[in-house]
Amino acid sequence: MAYIKFLGDEIARKAIVIPEDNLVTIKFEKEKEENTSGFDLYLDEECKVDIGGTFYHDFTTMYRNDETTKEYNGYQLSNDGSIYIPSEPNPDTEPYEPTLEELKLQKIAEMNQIQQETIQNGVEVTLSNGTMERFELKDQDQISLMGLQTLAAQGTEKIPWHESNNAEHCKYYSAEDMNKITSAALSFISFQVTYFRDLRIYINSMQDKESIQEVEYGMYIPEEYQSEVLADFYSAQDNV
Repeated sequence: MAYIKFLGDEIARKAIVIPEDNLVTIKFEKEKEENTSGFDLYLDEECKVDIGGTFYHDFTTMYRNDETTKEYNGYQLSNDGSIYIPSEPNPDTEPYEPTLEELKLQKIAEMNQIQQETIQNGVEVTLSNGTMERFELKDQDQISLMGLQTLAAQGTEKIPWHESNNAEHCKYYSAEDMNKITSAALSFISFQVTYFRDLRIYINSMQDKESIQEVEYGMYIPEEYQSEVLADFYSAQDNV
């Protein structure tokens, strides 16, 4: 999840944003806001961590906003003036068969959703006393990690962790444990982001529909489609 702020608007709205070529798909968490003024994209609700730059300023054409996009509470914008033109239904024709490129787009969007859910679900960390705890990594948790990492480096011995889950109490952790938590969390996030980027390249390289349909999040990516970073992650996992 990220936060979008439409140009000329002061409200930050939580949403999933999926760019692909000249289209961007927006899936709002709450009420859908229809706007074609372009937008900025931020990691945090306070709009301090800009992750979009000016890239999304040109997406000012409503490409698709119909019953299909209504199912995910959003719509699609284009940056080249193009709009979605549905084909006329013909009862005598065979059921529509998505093209290879359409299947790629669908699979990449599916994998992107799983990636974000995987990150937010968090990481398990073994603490200094041998116990294992799971730490959620929702947007606010990820922002908190930056400050907590600094406190741990300074040797602060009682560092509070405020979970995004309001049903859980806040807890203190030692500098040693907080170093373990922040290190594991940042490595986990880095792996998921790296893995998805390489998986997207792998999907785009596929030349048959069967291969695309068989793609699952977490599958091993062949060596020729691994970035240097992912190859190092894989190597480290093999050596554990």
